[in-house]
Amino acid sequence: MEDALEWFPGGAAGAAMMAGAVALGTYYAATRQKGSPPMFPLDEQAFLEYEGTEMIRTSRFGKDAKDGTFLRYLFEDCRTLYDCFRRGAKESNNGICLGWRETKNKPYQWLHYNEALLRAKNFGCGLVHMGLHPGSYVGIYSINCPEWILTEQGLYCYSMVIVPLYDTLGADACAFIINQAEMTTVICDDDAKINLLLDKAPKCLVRLVHIKPLKPETIARAKKQAIELLRFEEVEKLGSTYSHSHREKPPRPDDISTICYTSGTTGNPKGVMLSHENIVADVSAVLLQMGEHRPCRQDTMISFLPLAHMLERCCQVRKKLSN
Repeated sequence: MEDALEWFPGGAAGAAMMAGAVALGTYYAATRQKGSPPMFPLDEQAFLEYEGTEMIRTSRFGKDAKDGTFLRYLFEDCRTLYDCFRRGAKESNNGICLGWRETKNKPYQWLHYNEALLRAKNFGCGLVHMGLHPGSYVGIYSINCPEWILTEQGLYCYSMVIVPLYDTLGADACAFIINQAEMTTVICDDDAKINLLLDKAPKCLVRLVHIKPLKPETIARAKKQAIELLRFEEVEKLGSTYSHSHREKPPRPDDISTICYTSGTTGNPKGVMLSHENIVADVSAVLLQMGEHRPCRQDTMISFLPLAHMLERCCQVRKKLSN
């Protein structure tokens, strides 16, 4: 026995600790809460739609109703992304909505739903006052931040379309997207992204809205290229001043909400157009599948995936629908 104990670090004490760890692990495995069974067995998630050589299969979640119609929404009053944000405000009773912190050592600051809705509406109104209109494509090139969501919701207030840009695209791809979508306006978070867009700025680009302060040389460079620069707060203030002149024009379910561009690994980036109804249907189906495990009012979502990608935005919509 003594020879065997030599193999354990710490001798008898080490052996006792290892035995305790094994016992604790066994107890946890035996007593932990069991997961809920899936709505469909894992080996029956799809059914055969068409027989033949192609063997086309369809998800069992694709057709929820007995009459075989596709699931489009869960709530009658929530059929666009514009509606979803307002449902979150109503269900949470104007609860906290967007949180951020300047550094890891500082506490989180929060916007409540109604404040976020007002700021978003003012931002969208400011863009409309500058000449944008329902159906306009507006770019955003920024890290995750409250202004990203405020921009998105501000555009939806006036049936505009958000077109995200992201770092891995590079200057050439960003210029291609701006030119193809004929975007006059792009929202950027910092000096570096402003300069990257100025490197290959297409003729259609008229203005850049920046969230953080810019260096004097960047301001001079934009002026030389005849591109207008505005602070995010300036656009909000403009919208607040002229809010009586531009009534909201909420989107319809079949209106385009966003165009997501591929990274362009095989040629130029390709734009994927998604309607409000498309995204709401996707989110609704996932919530239906999650059942009792869907997010609840007490949950807080930590945003770490890029908002330029649809998965992160869909997760945020799911949280608002579950408030």
